[in-house]
Amino acid sequence: MELVKLTCTDNNKTLDATVMKKSERFLEVVVEGTNTKVVLKKESSNEKYYIGHMAGLEFISEG
Repeated sequence: MELVKLTCTDNNKTLDATVMKKSERFLEVVVEGTNTKVVLKKESSNEKYYIGHMAGLEFISEG
């Protein structure tokens, strides 16, 4: 499985996450060592980062 870096923009912590589904504008990951799923999206396929929210925090990933 593919691993990506998931960064919380609120506290600058970076986590490893396993990719479950991925497309040009959609990324679904599970944080390593947990069952926590995060869904991230791009507004357009030209953007660099996927952006998602969970538990009141914002997360980004290059995918």
